[in-house]
Amino acid sequence: MVKKLIITAAAGVPMLLSPLSNVFAAPSGPAWMNADDIPAAFIKEEDSNGDGKVTQSEFKGPDSDFSLFDKNGDGVIELVEAPTRDTLPPPSMNSGPAMDSNLTMMDKVTINGIQFSFDTMYAFFGWNELPKDLTLNKLPIKAFTSPEGKTHYYQVVYMPDGNLNWFQAAYLADDAGGYLASITSEEENNFIFNMVNDQKYFWRFPKYIEGKSQNNHYEISIGPFLGGYQPEGSKEPAGGWSWLSGEVWTYSNWAVNLDDGIVDKDPRPNDQPNDSGNGQRIMGFGEMNLPVPTWGDYMDAVGTYGNDRLPGRTYAFVMEFESIPK
Repeated sequence: MVKKLIITAAAGVPMLLSPLSNVFAAPSGPAWMNADDIPAAFIKEEDSNGDGKVTQSEFKGPDSDFSLFDKNGDGVIELVEAPTRDTLPPPSMNSGPAMDSNLTMMDKVTINGIQFSFDTMYAFFGWNELPKDLTLNKLPIKAFTSPEGKTHYYQVVYMPDGNLNWFQAAYLADDAGGYLASITSEEENNFIFNMVNDQKYFWRFPKYIEGKSQNNHYEISIGPFLGGYQPEGSKEPAGGWSWLSGEVWTYSNWAVNLDDGIVDKDPRPNDQPNDSGNGQRIMGFGEMNLPVPTWGDYMDAVGTYGNDRLPGRTYAFVMEFESIPK
């Protein structure tokens, strides 16, 4: 059943946001900004593996700010390099295109009857309010009849700039009268994957950024968003996974570590879900080096509109409808 989309908390902030350093300048920025000891709080929050250092893959802010904090250029931020109140990037350091100034910023939203809250504010908009700098291409609708005889309709939305996160995409799917695709059988999974079985829909972690090796992610891919999520308070990494449609989670196809050097070039253990980013509560196809029908769990901020930064992005999402959309 498609549930009604409701905005539950809107800041109504008609303000101009940059995709980069404004995440630090905004009042809703990272929690470490409000700590008495900012350097220590920064290391604690950003250091996901607990080694006392922050690598670029762990860093949740924009790449330009990582380079600013990494004063010796060795690819890690140590406590002595961590930001202080005096070294936080000012708004004047922002770069890149400005976000649409008329968008509504929210830190809490209800999508398909499910409430989500965030540590920062995201821009939310329906199909009639799309920002002018956002390119979304709706592909032809295709029908699939489940083994139980139920016919649903599916539409891939291609976003060549990879600049929507899971929640923003789910909001748009709800606004269209559907939801991000919820998969309950191998047949449905294969059908949907065949709609996106193309590298253009899968974002790869770059091998180099500004000439520096980024081989800590081994060029693995993040694929199109699907409708699975973890409710708040779920036991990590595998607890509570649910579908936006409300359908029962009876089928899973999480990626399994292969280490074959072709589909999986990442030597690290890579069974999914793994919550490797300390808060990976949404999902989609991917987590391998080639397009795959298996799933991975991802961070909230992947692909966020208006924020050109890691932890990555994806180039598509799949909407599902229970009747042919008008």
